[in-house]
Amino acid sequence: MTRGLIVNPLSGKASGKGLELAALLKEHPQIIVRVLANFSQLNPFIAEMAEAGVTDLFISSGDGTVQAIQTEIAERYAPKFLPRLSLLPHGTTNMTAADLGFRNRDVKVQADFIANRQPRVMVTRPTLRVANPRDGRVRHGMFLGTGAVWQATVFCQDVVHGTGLKGEFATFATLASAVAKALFTRANPHDTQRIDRPYPIKLMQDRAAVVDGEHLMLLATTLDKLILGTKPFWGGKNGPIRVSTFPYPVPSITRWLLPLMYGGEGRRVPQGARSVSGRVFEIATSTPFVIDGEFFETPADGPLRVETGPEFAYICG
Repeated sequence: MTRGLIVNPLSGKASGKGLELAALLKEHPQIIVRVLANFSQLNPFIAEMAEAGVTDLFISSGDGTVQAIQTEIAERYAPKFLPRLSLLPHGTTNMTAADLGFRNRDVKVQADFIANRQPRVMVTRPTLRVANPRDGRVRHGMFLGTGAVWQATVFCQDVVHGTGLKGEFATFATLASAVAKALFTRANPHDTQRIDRPYPIKLMQDRAAVVDGEHLMLLATTLDKLILGTKPFWGGKNGPIRVSTFPYPVPSITRWLLPLMYGGEGRRVPQGARSVSGRVFEIATSTPFVIDGEFFETPADGPLRVETGPEFAYICG
């Protein structure tokens, strides 16, 4: 068995956890340790690990690096090389790792596991394959959002991260800011600086429109839970991709926020809210979208196609 470790030292505002882990493991004869100075090194590192027959690949990073690594493996190497992954939540945003990641946050425990332990807890999950972003490069992530999700991510990265907050603390601050503005100021659909405004969104499944018009936001994922442990999906899981859309005007926040974010499969929802599941969807919108915290533009010549990608196994502990 050969194991690999890829560290993005800039994740988590250079917290140092990944470099500490790399230092603990760099002399181990059966662990390939590589530190990313820039993303041009990513494909050579993965090619080296594929050649060496790495079976378990540990990733010290945030969501964006995980998405880049999954994309490289899925598009260039799978199914011949499809290692088990273990996500070490050392980044600024770790939504994927919160659901699928290694459970113990202690760097010394992580190093001991990589060097000496066998997995006891594993989860399998397919990626979300985004087939046709405007730049023409396929991505394999775990979460996609548009509408208010895009605007909220812009606010979080430009404003909230500047205060020093990161991870779920930053997400909570972003949500609190948006909720407070919606509660205490009159709605203004023409204010482009507001998170809670209407966005044109058309969602299609099997060539039929699920929703079409102005909506607050759209979420799509193969994760079981999102940031802050939210589960904004309902109505039963009949496919690996779950997609929910939320209406505009925004319904009563005090009445619907908690049921929409944390209710069960049979929850009551406000009029206009939809949640569906399946293997393939198409999304038409002029609004940019977010994949695992990274920004992308929609295609210029048609809807964005979101498909079920390959299934990875994730080592959790």
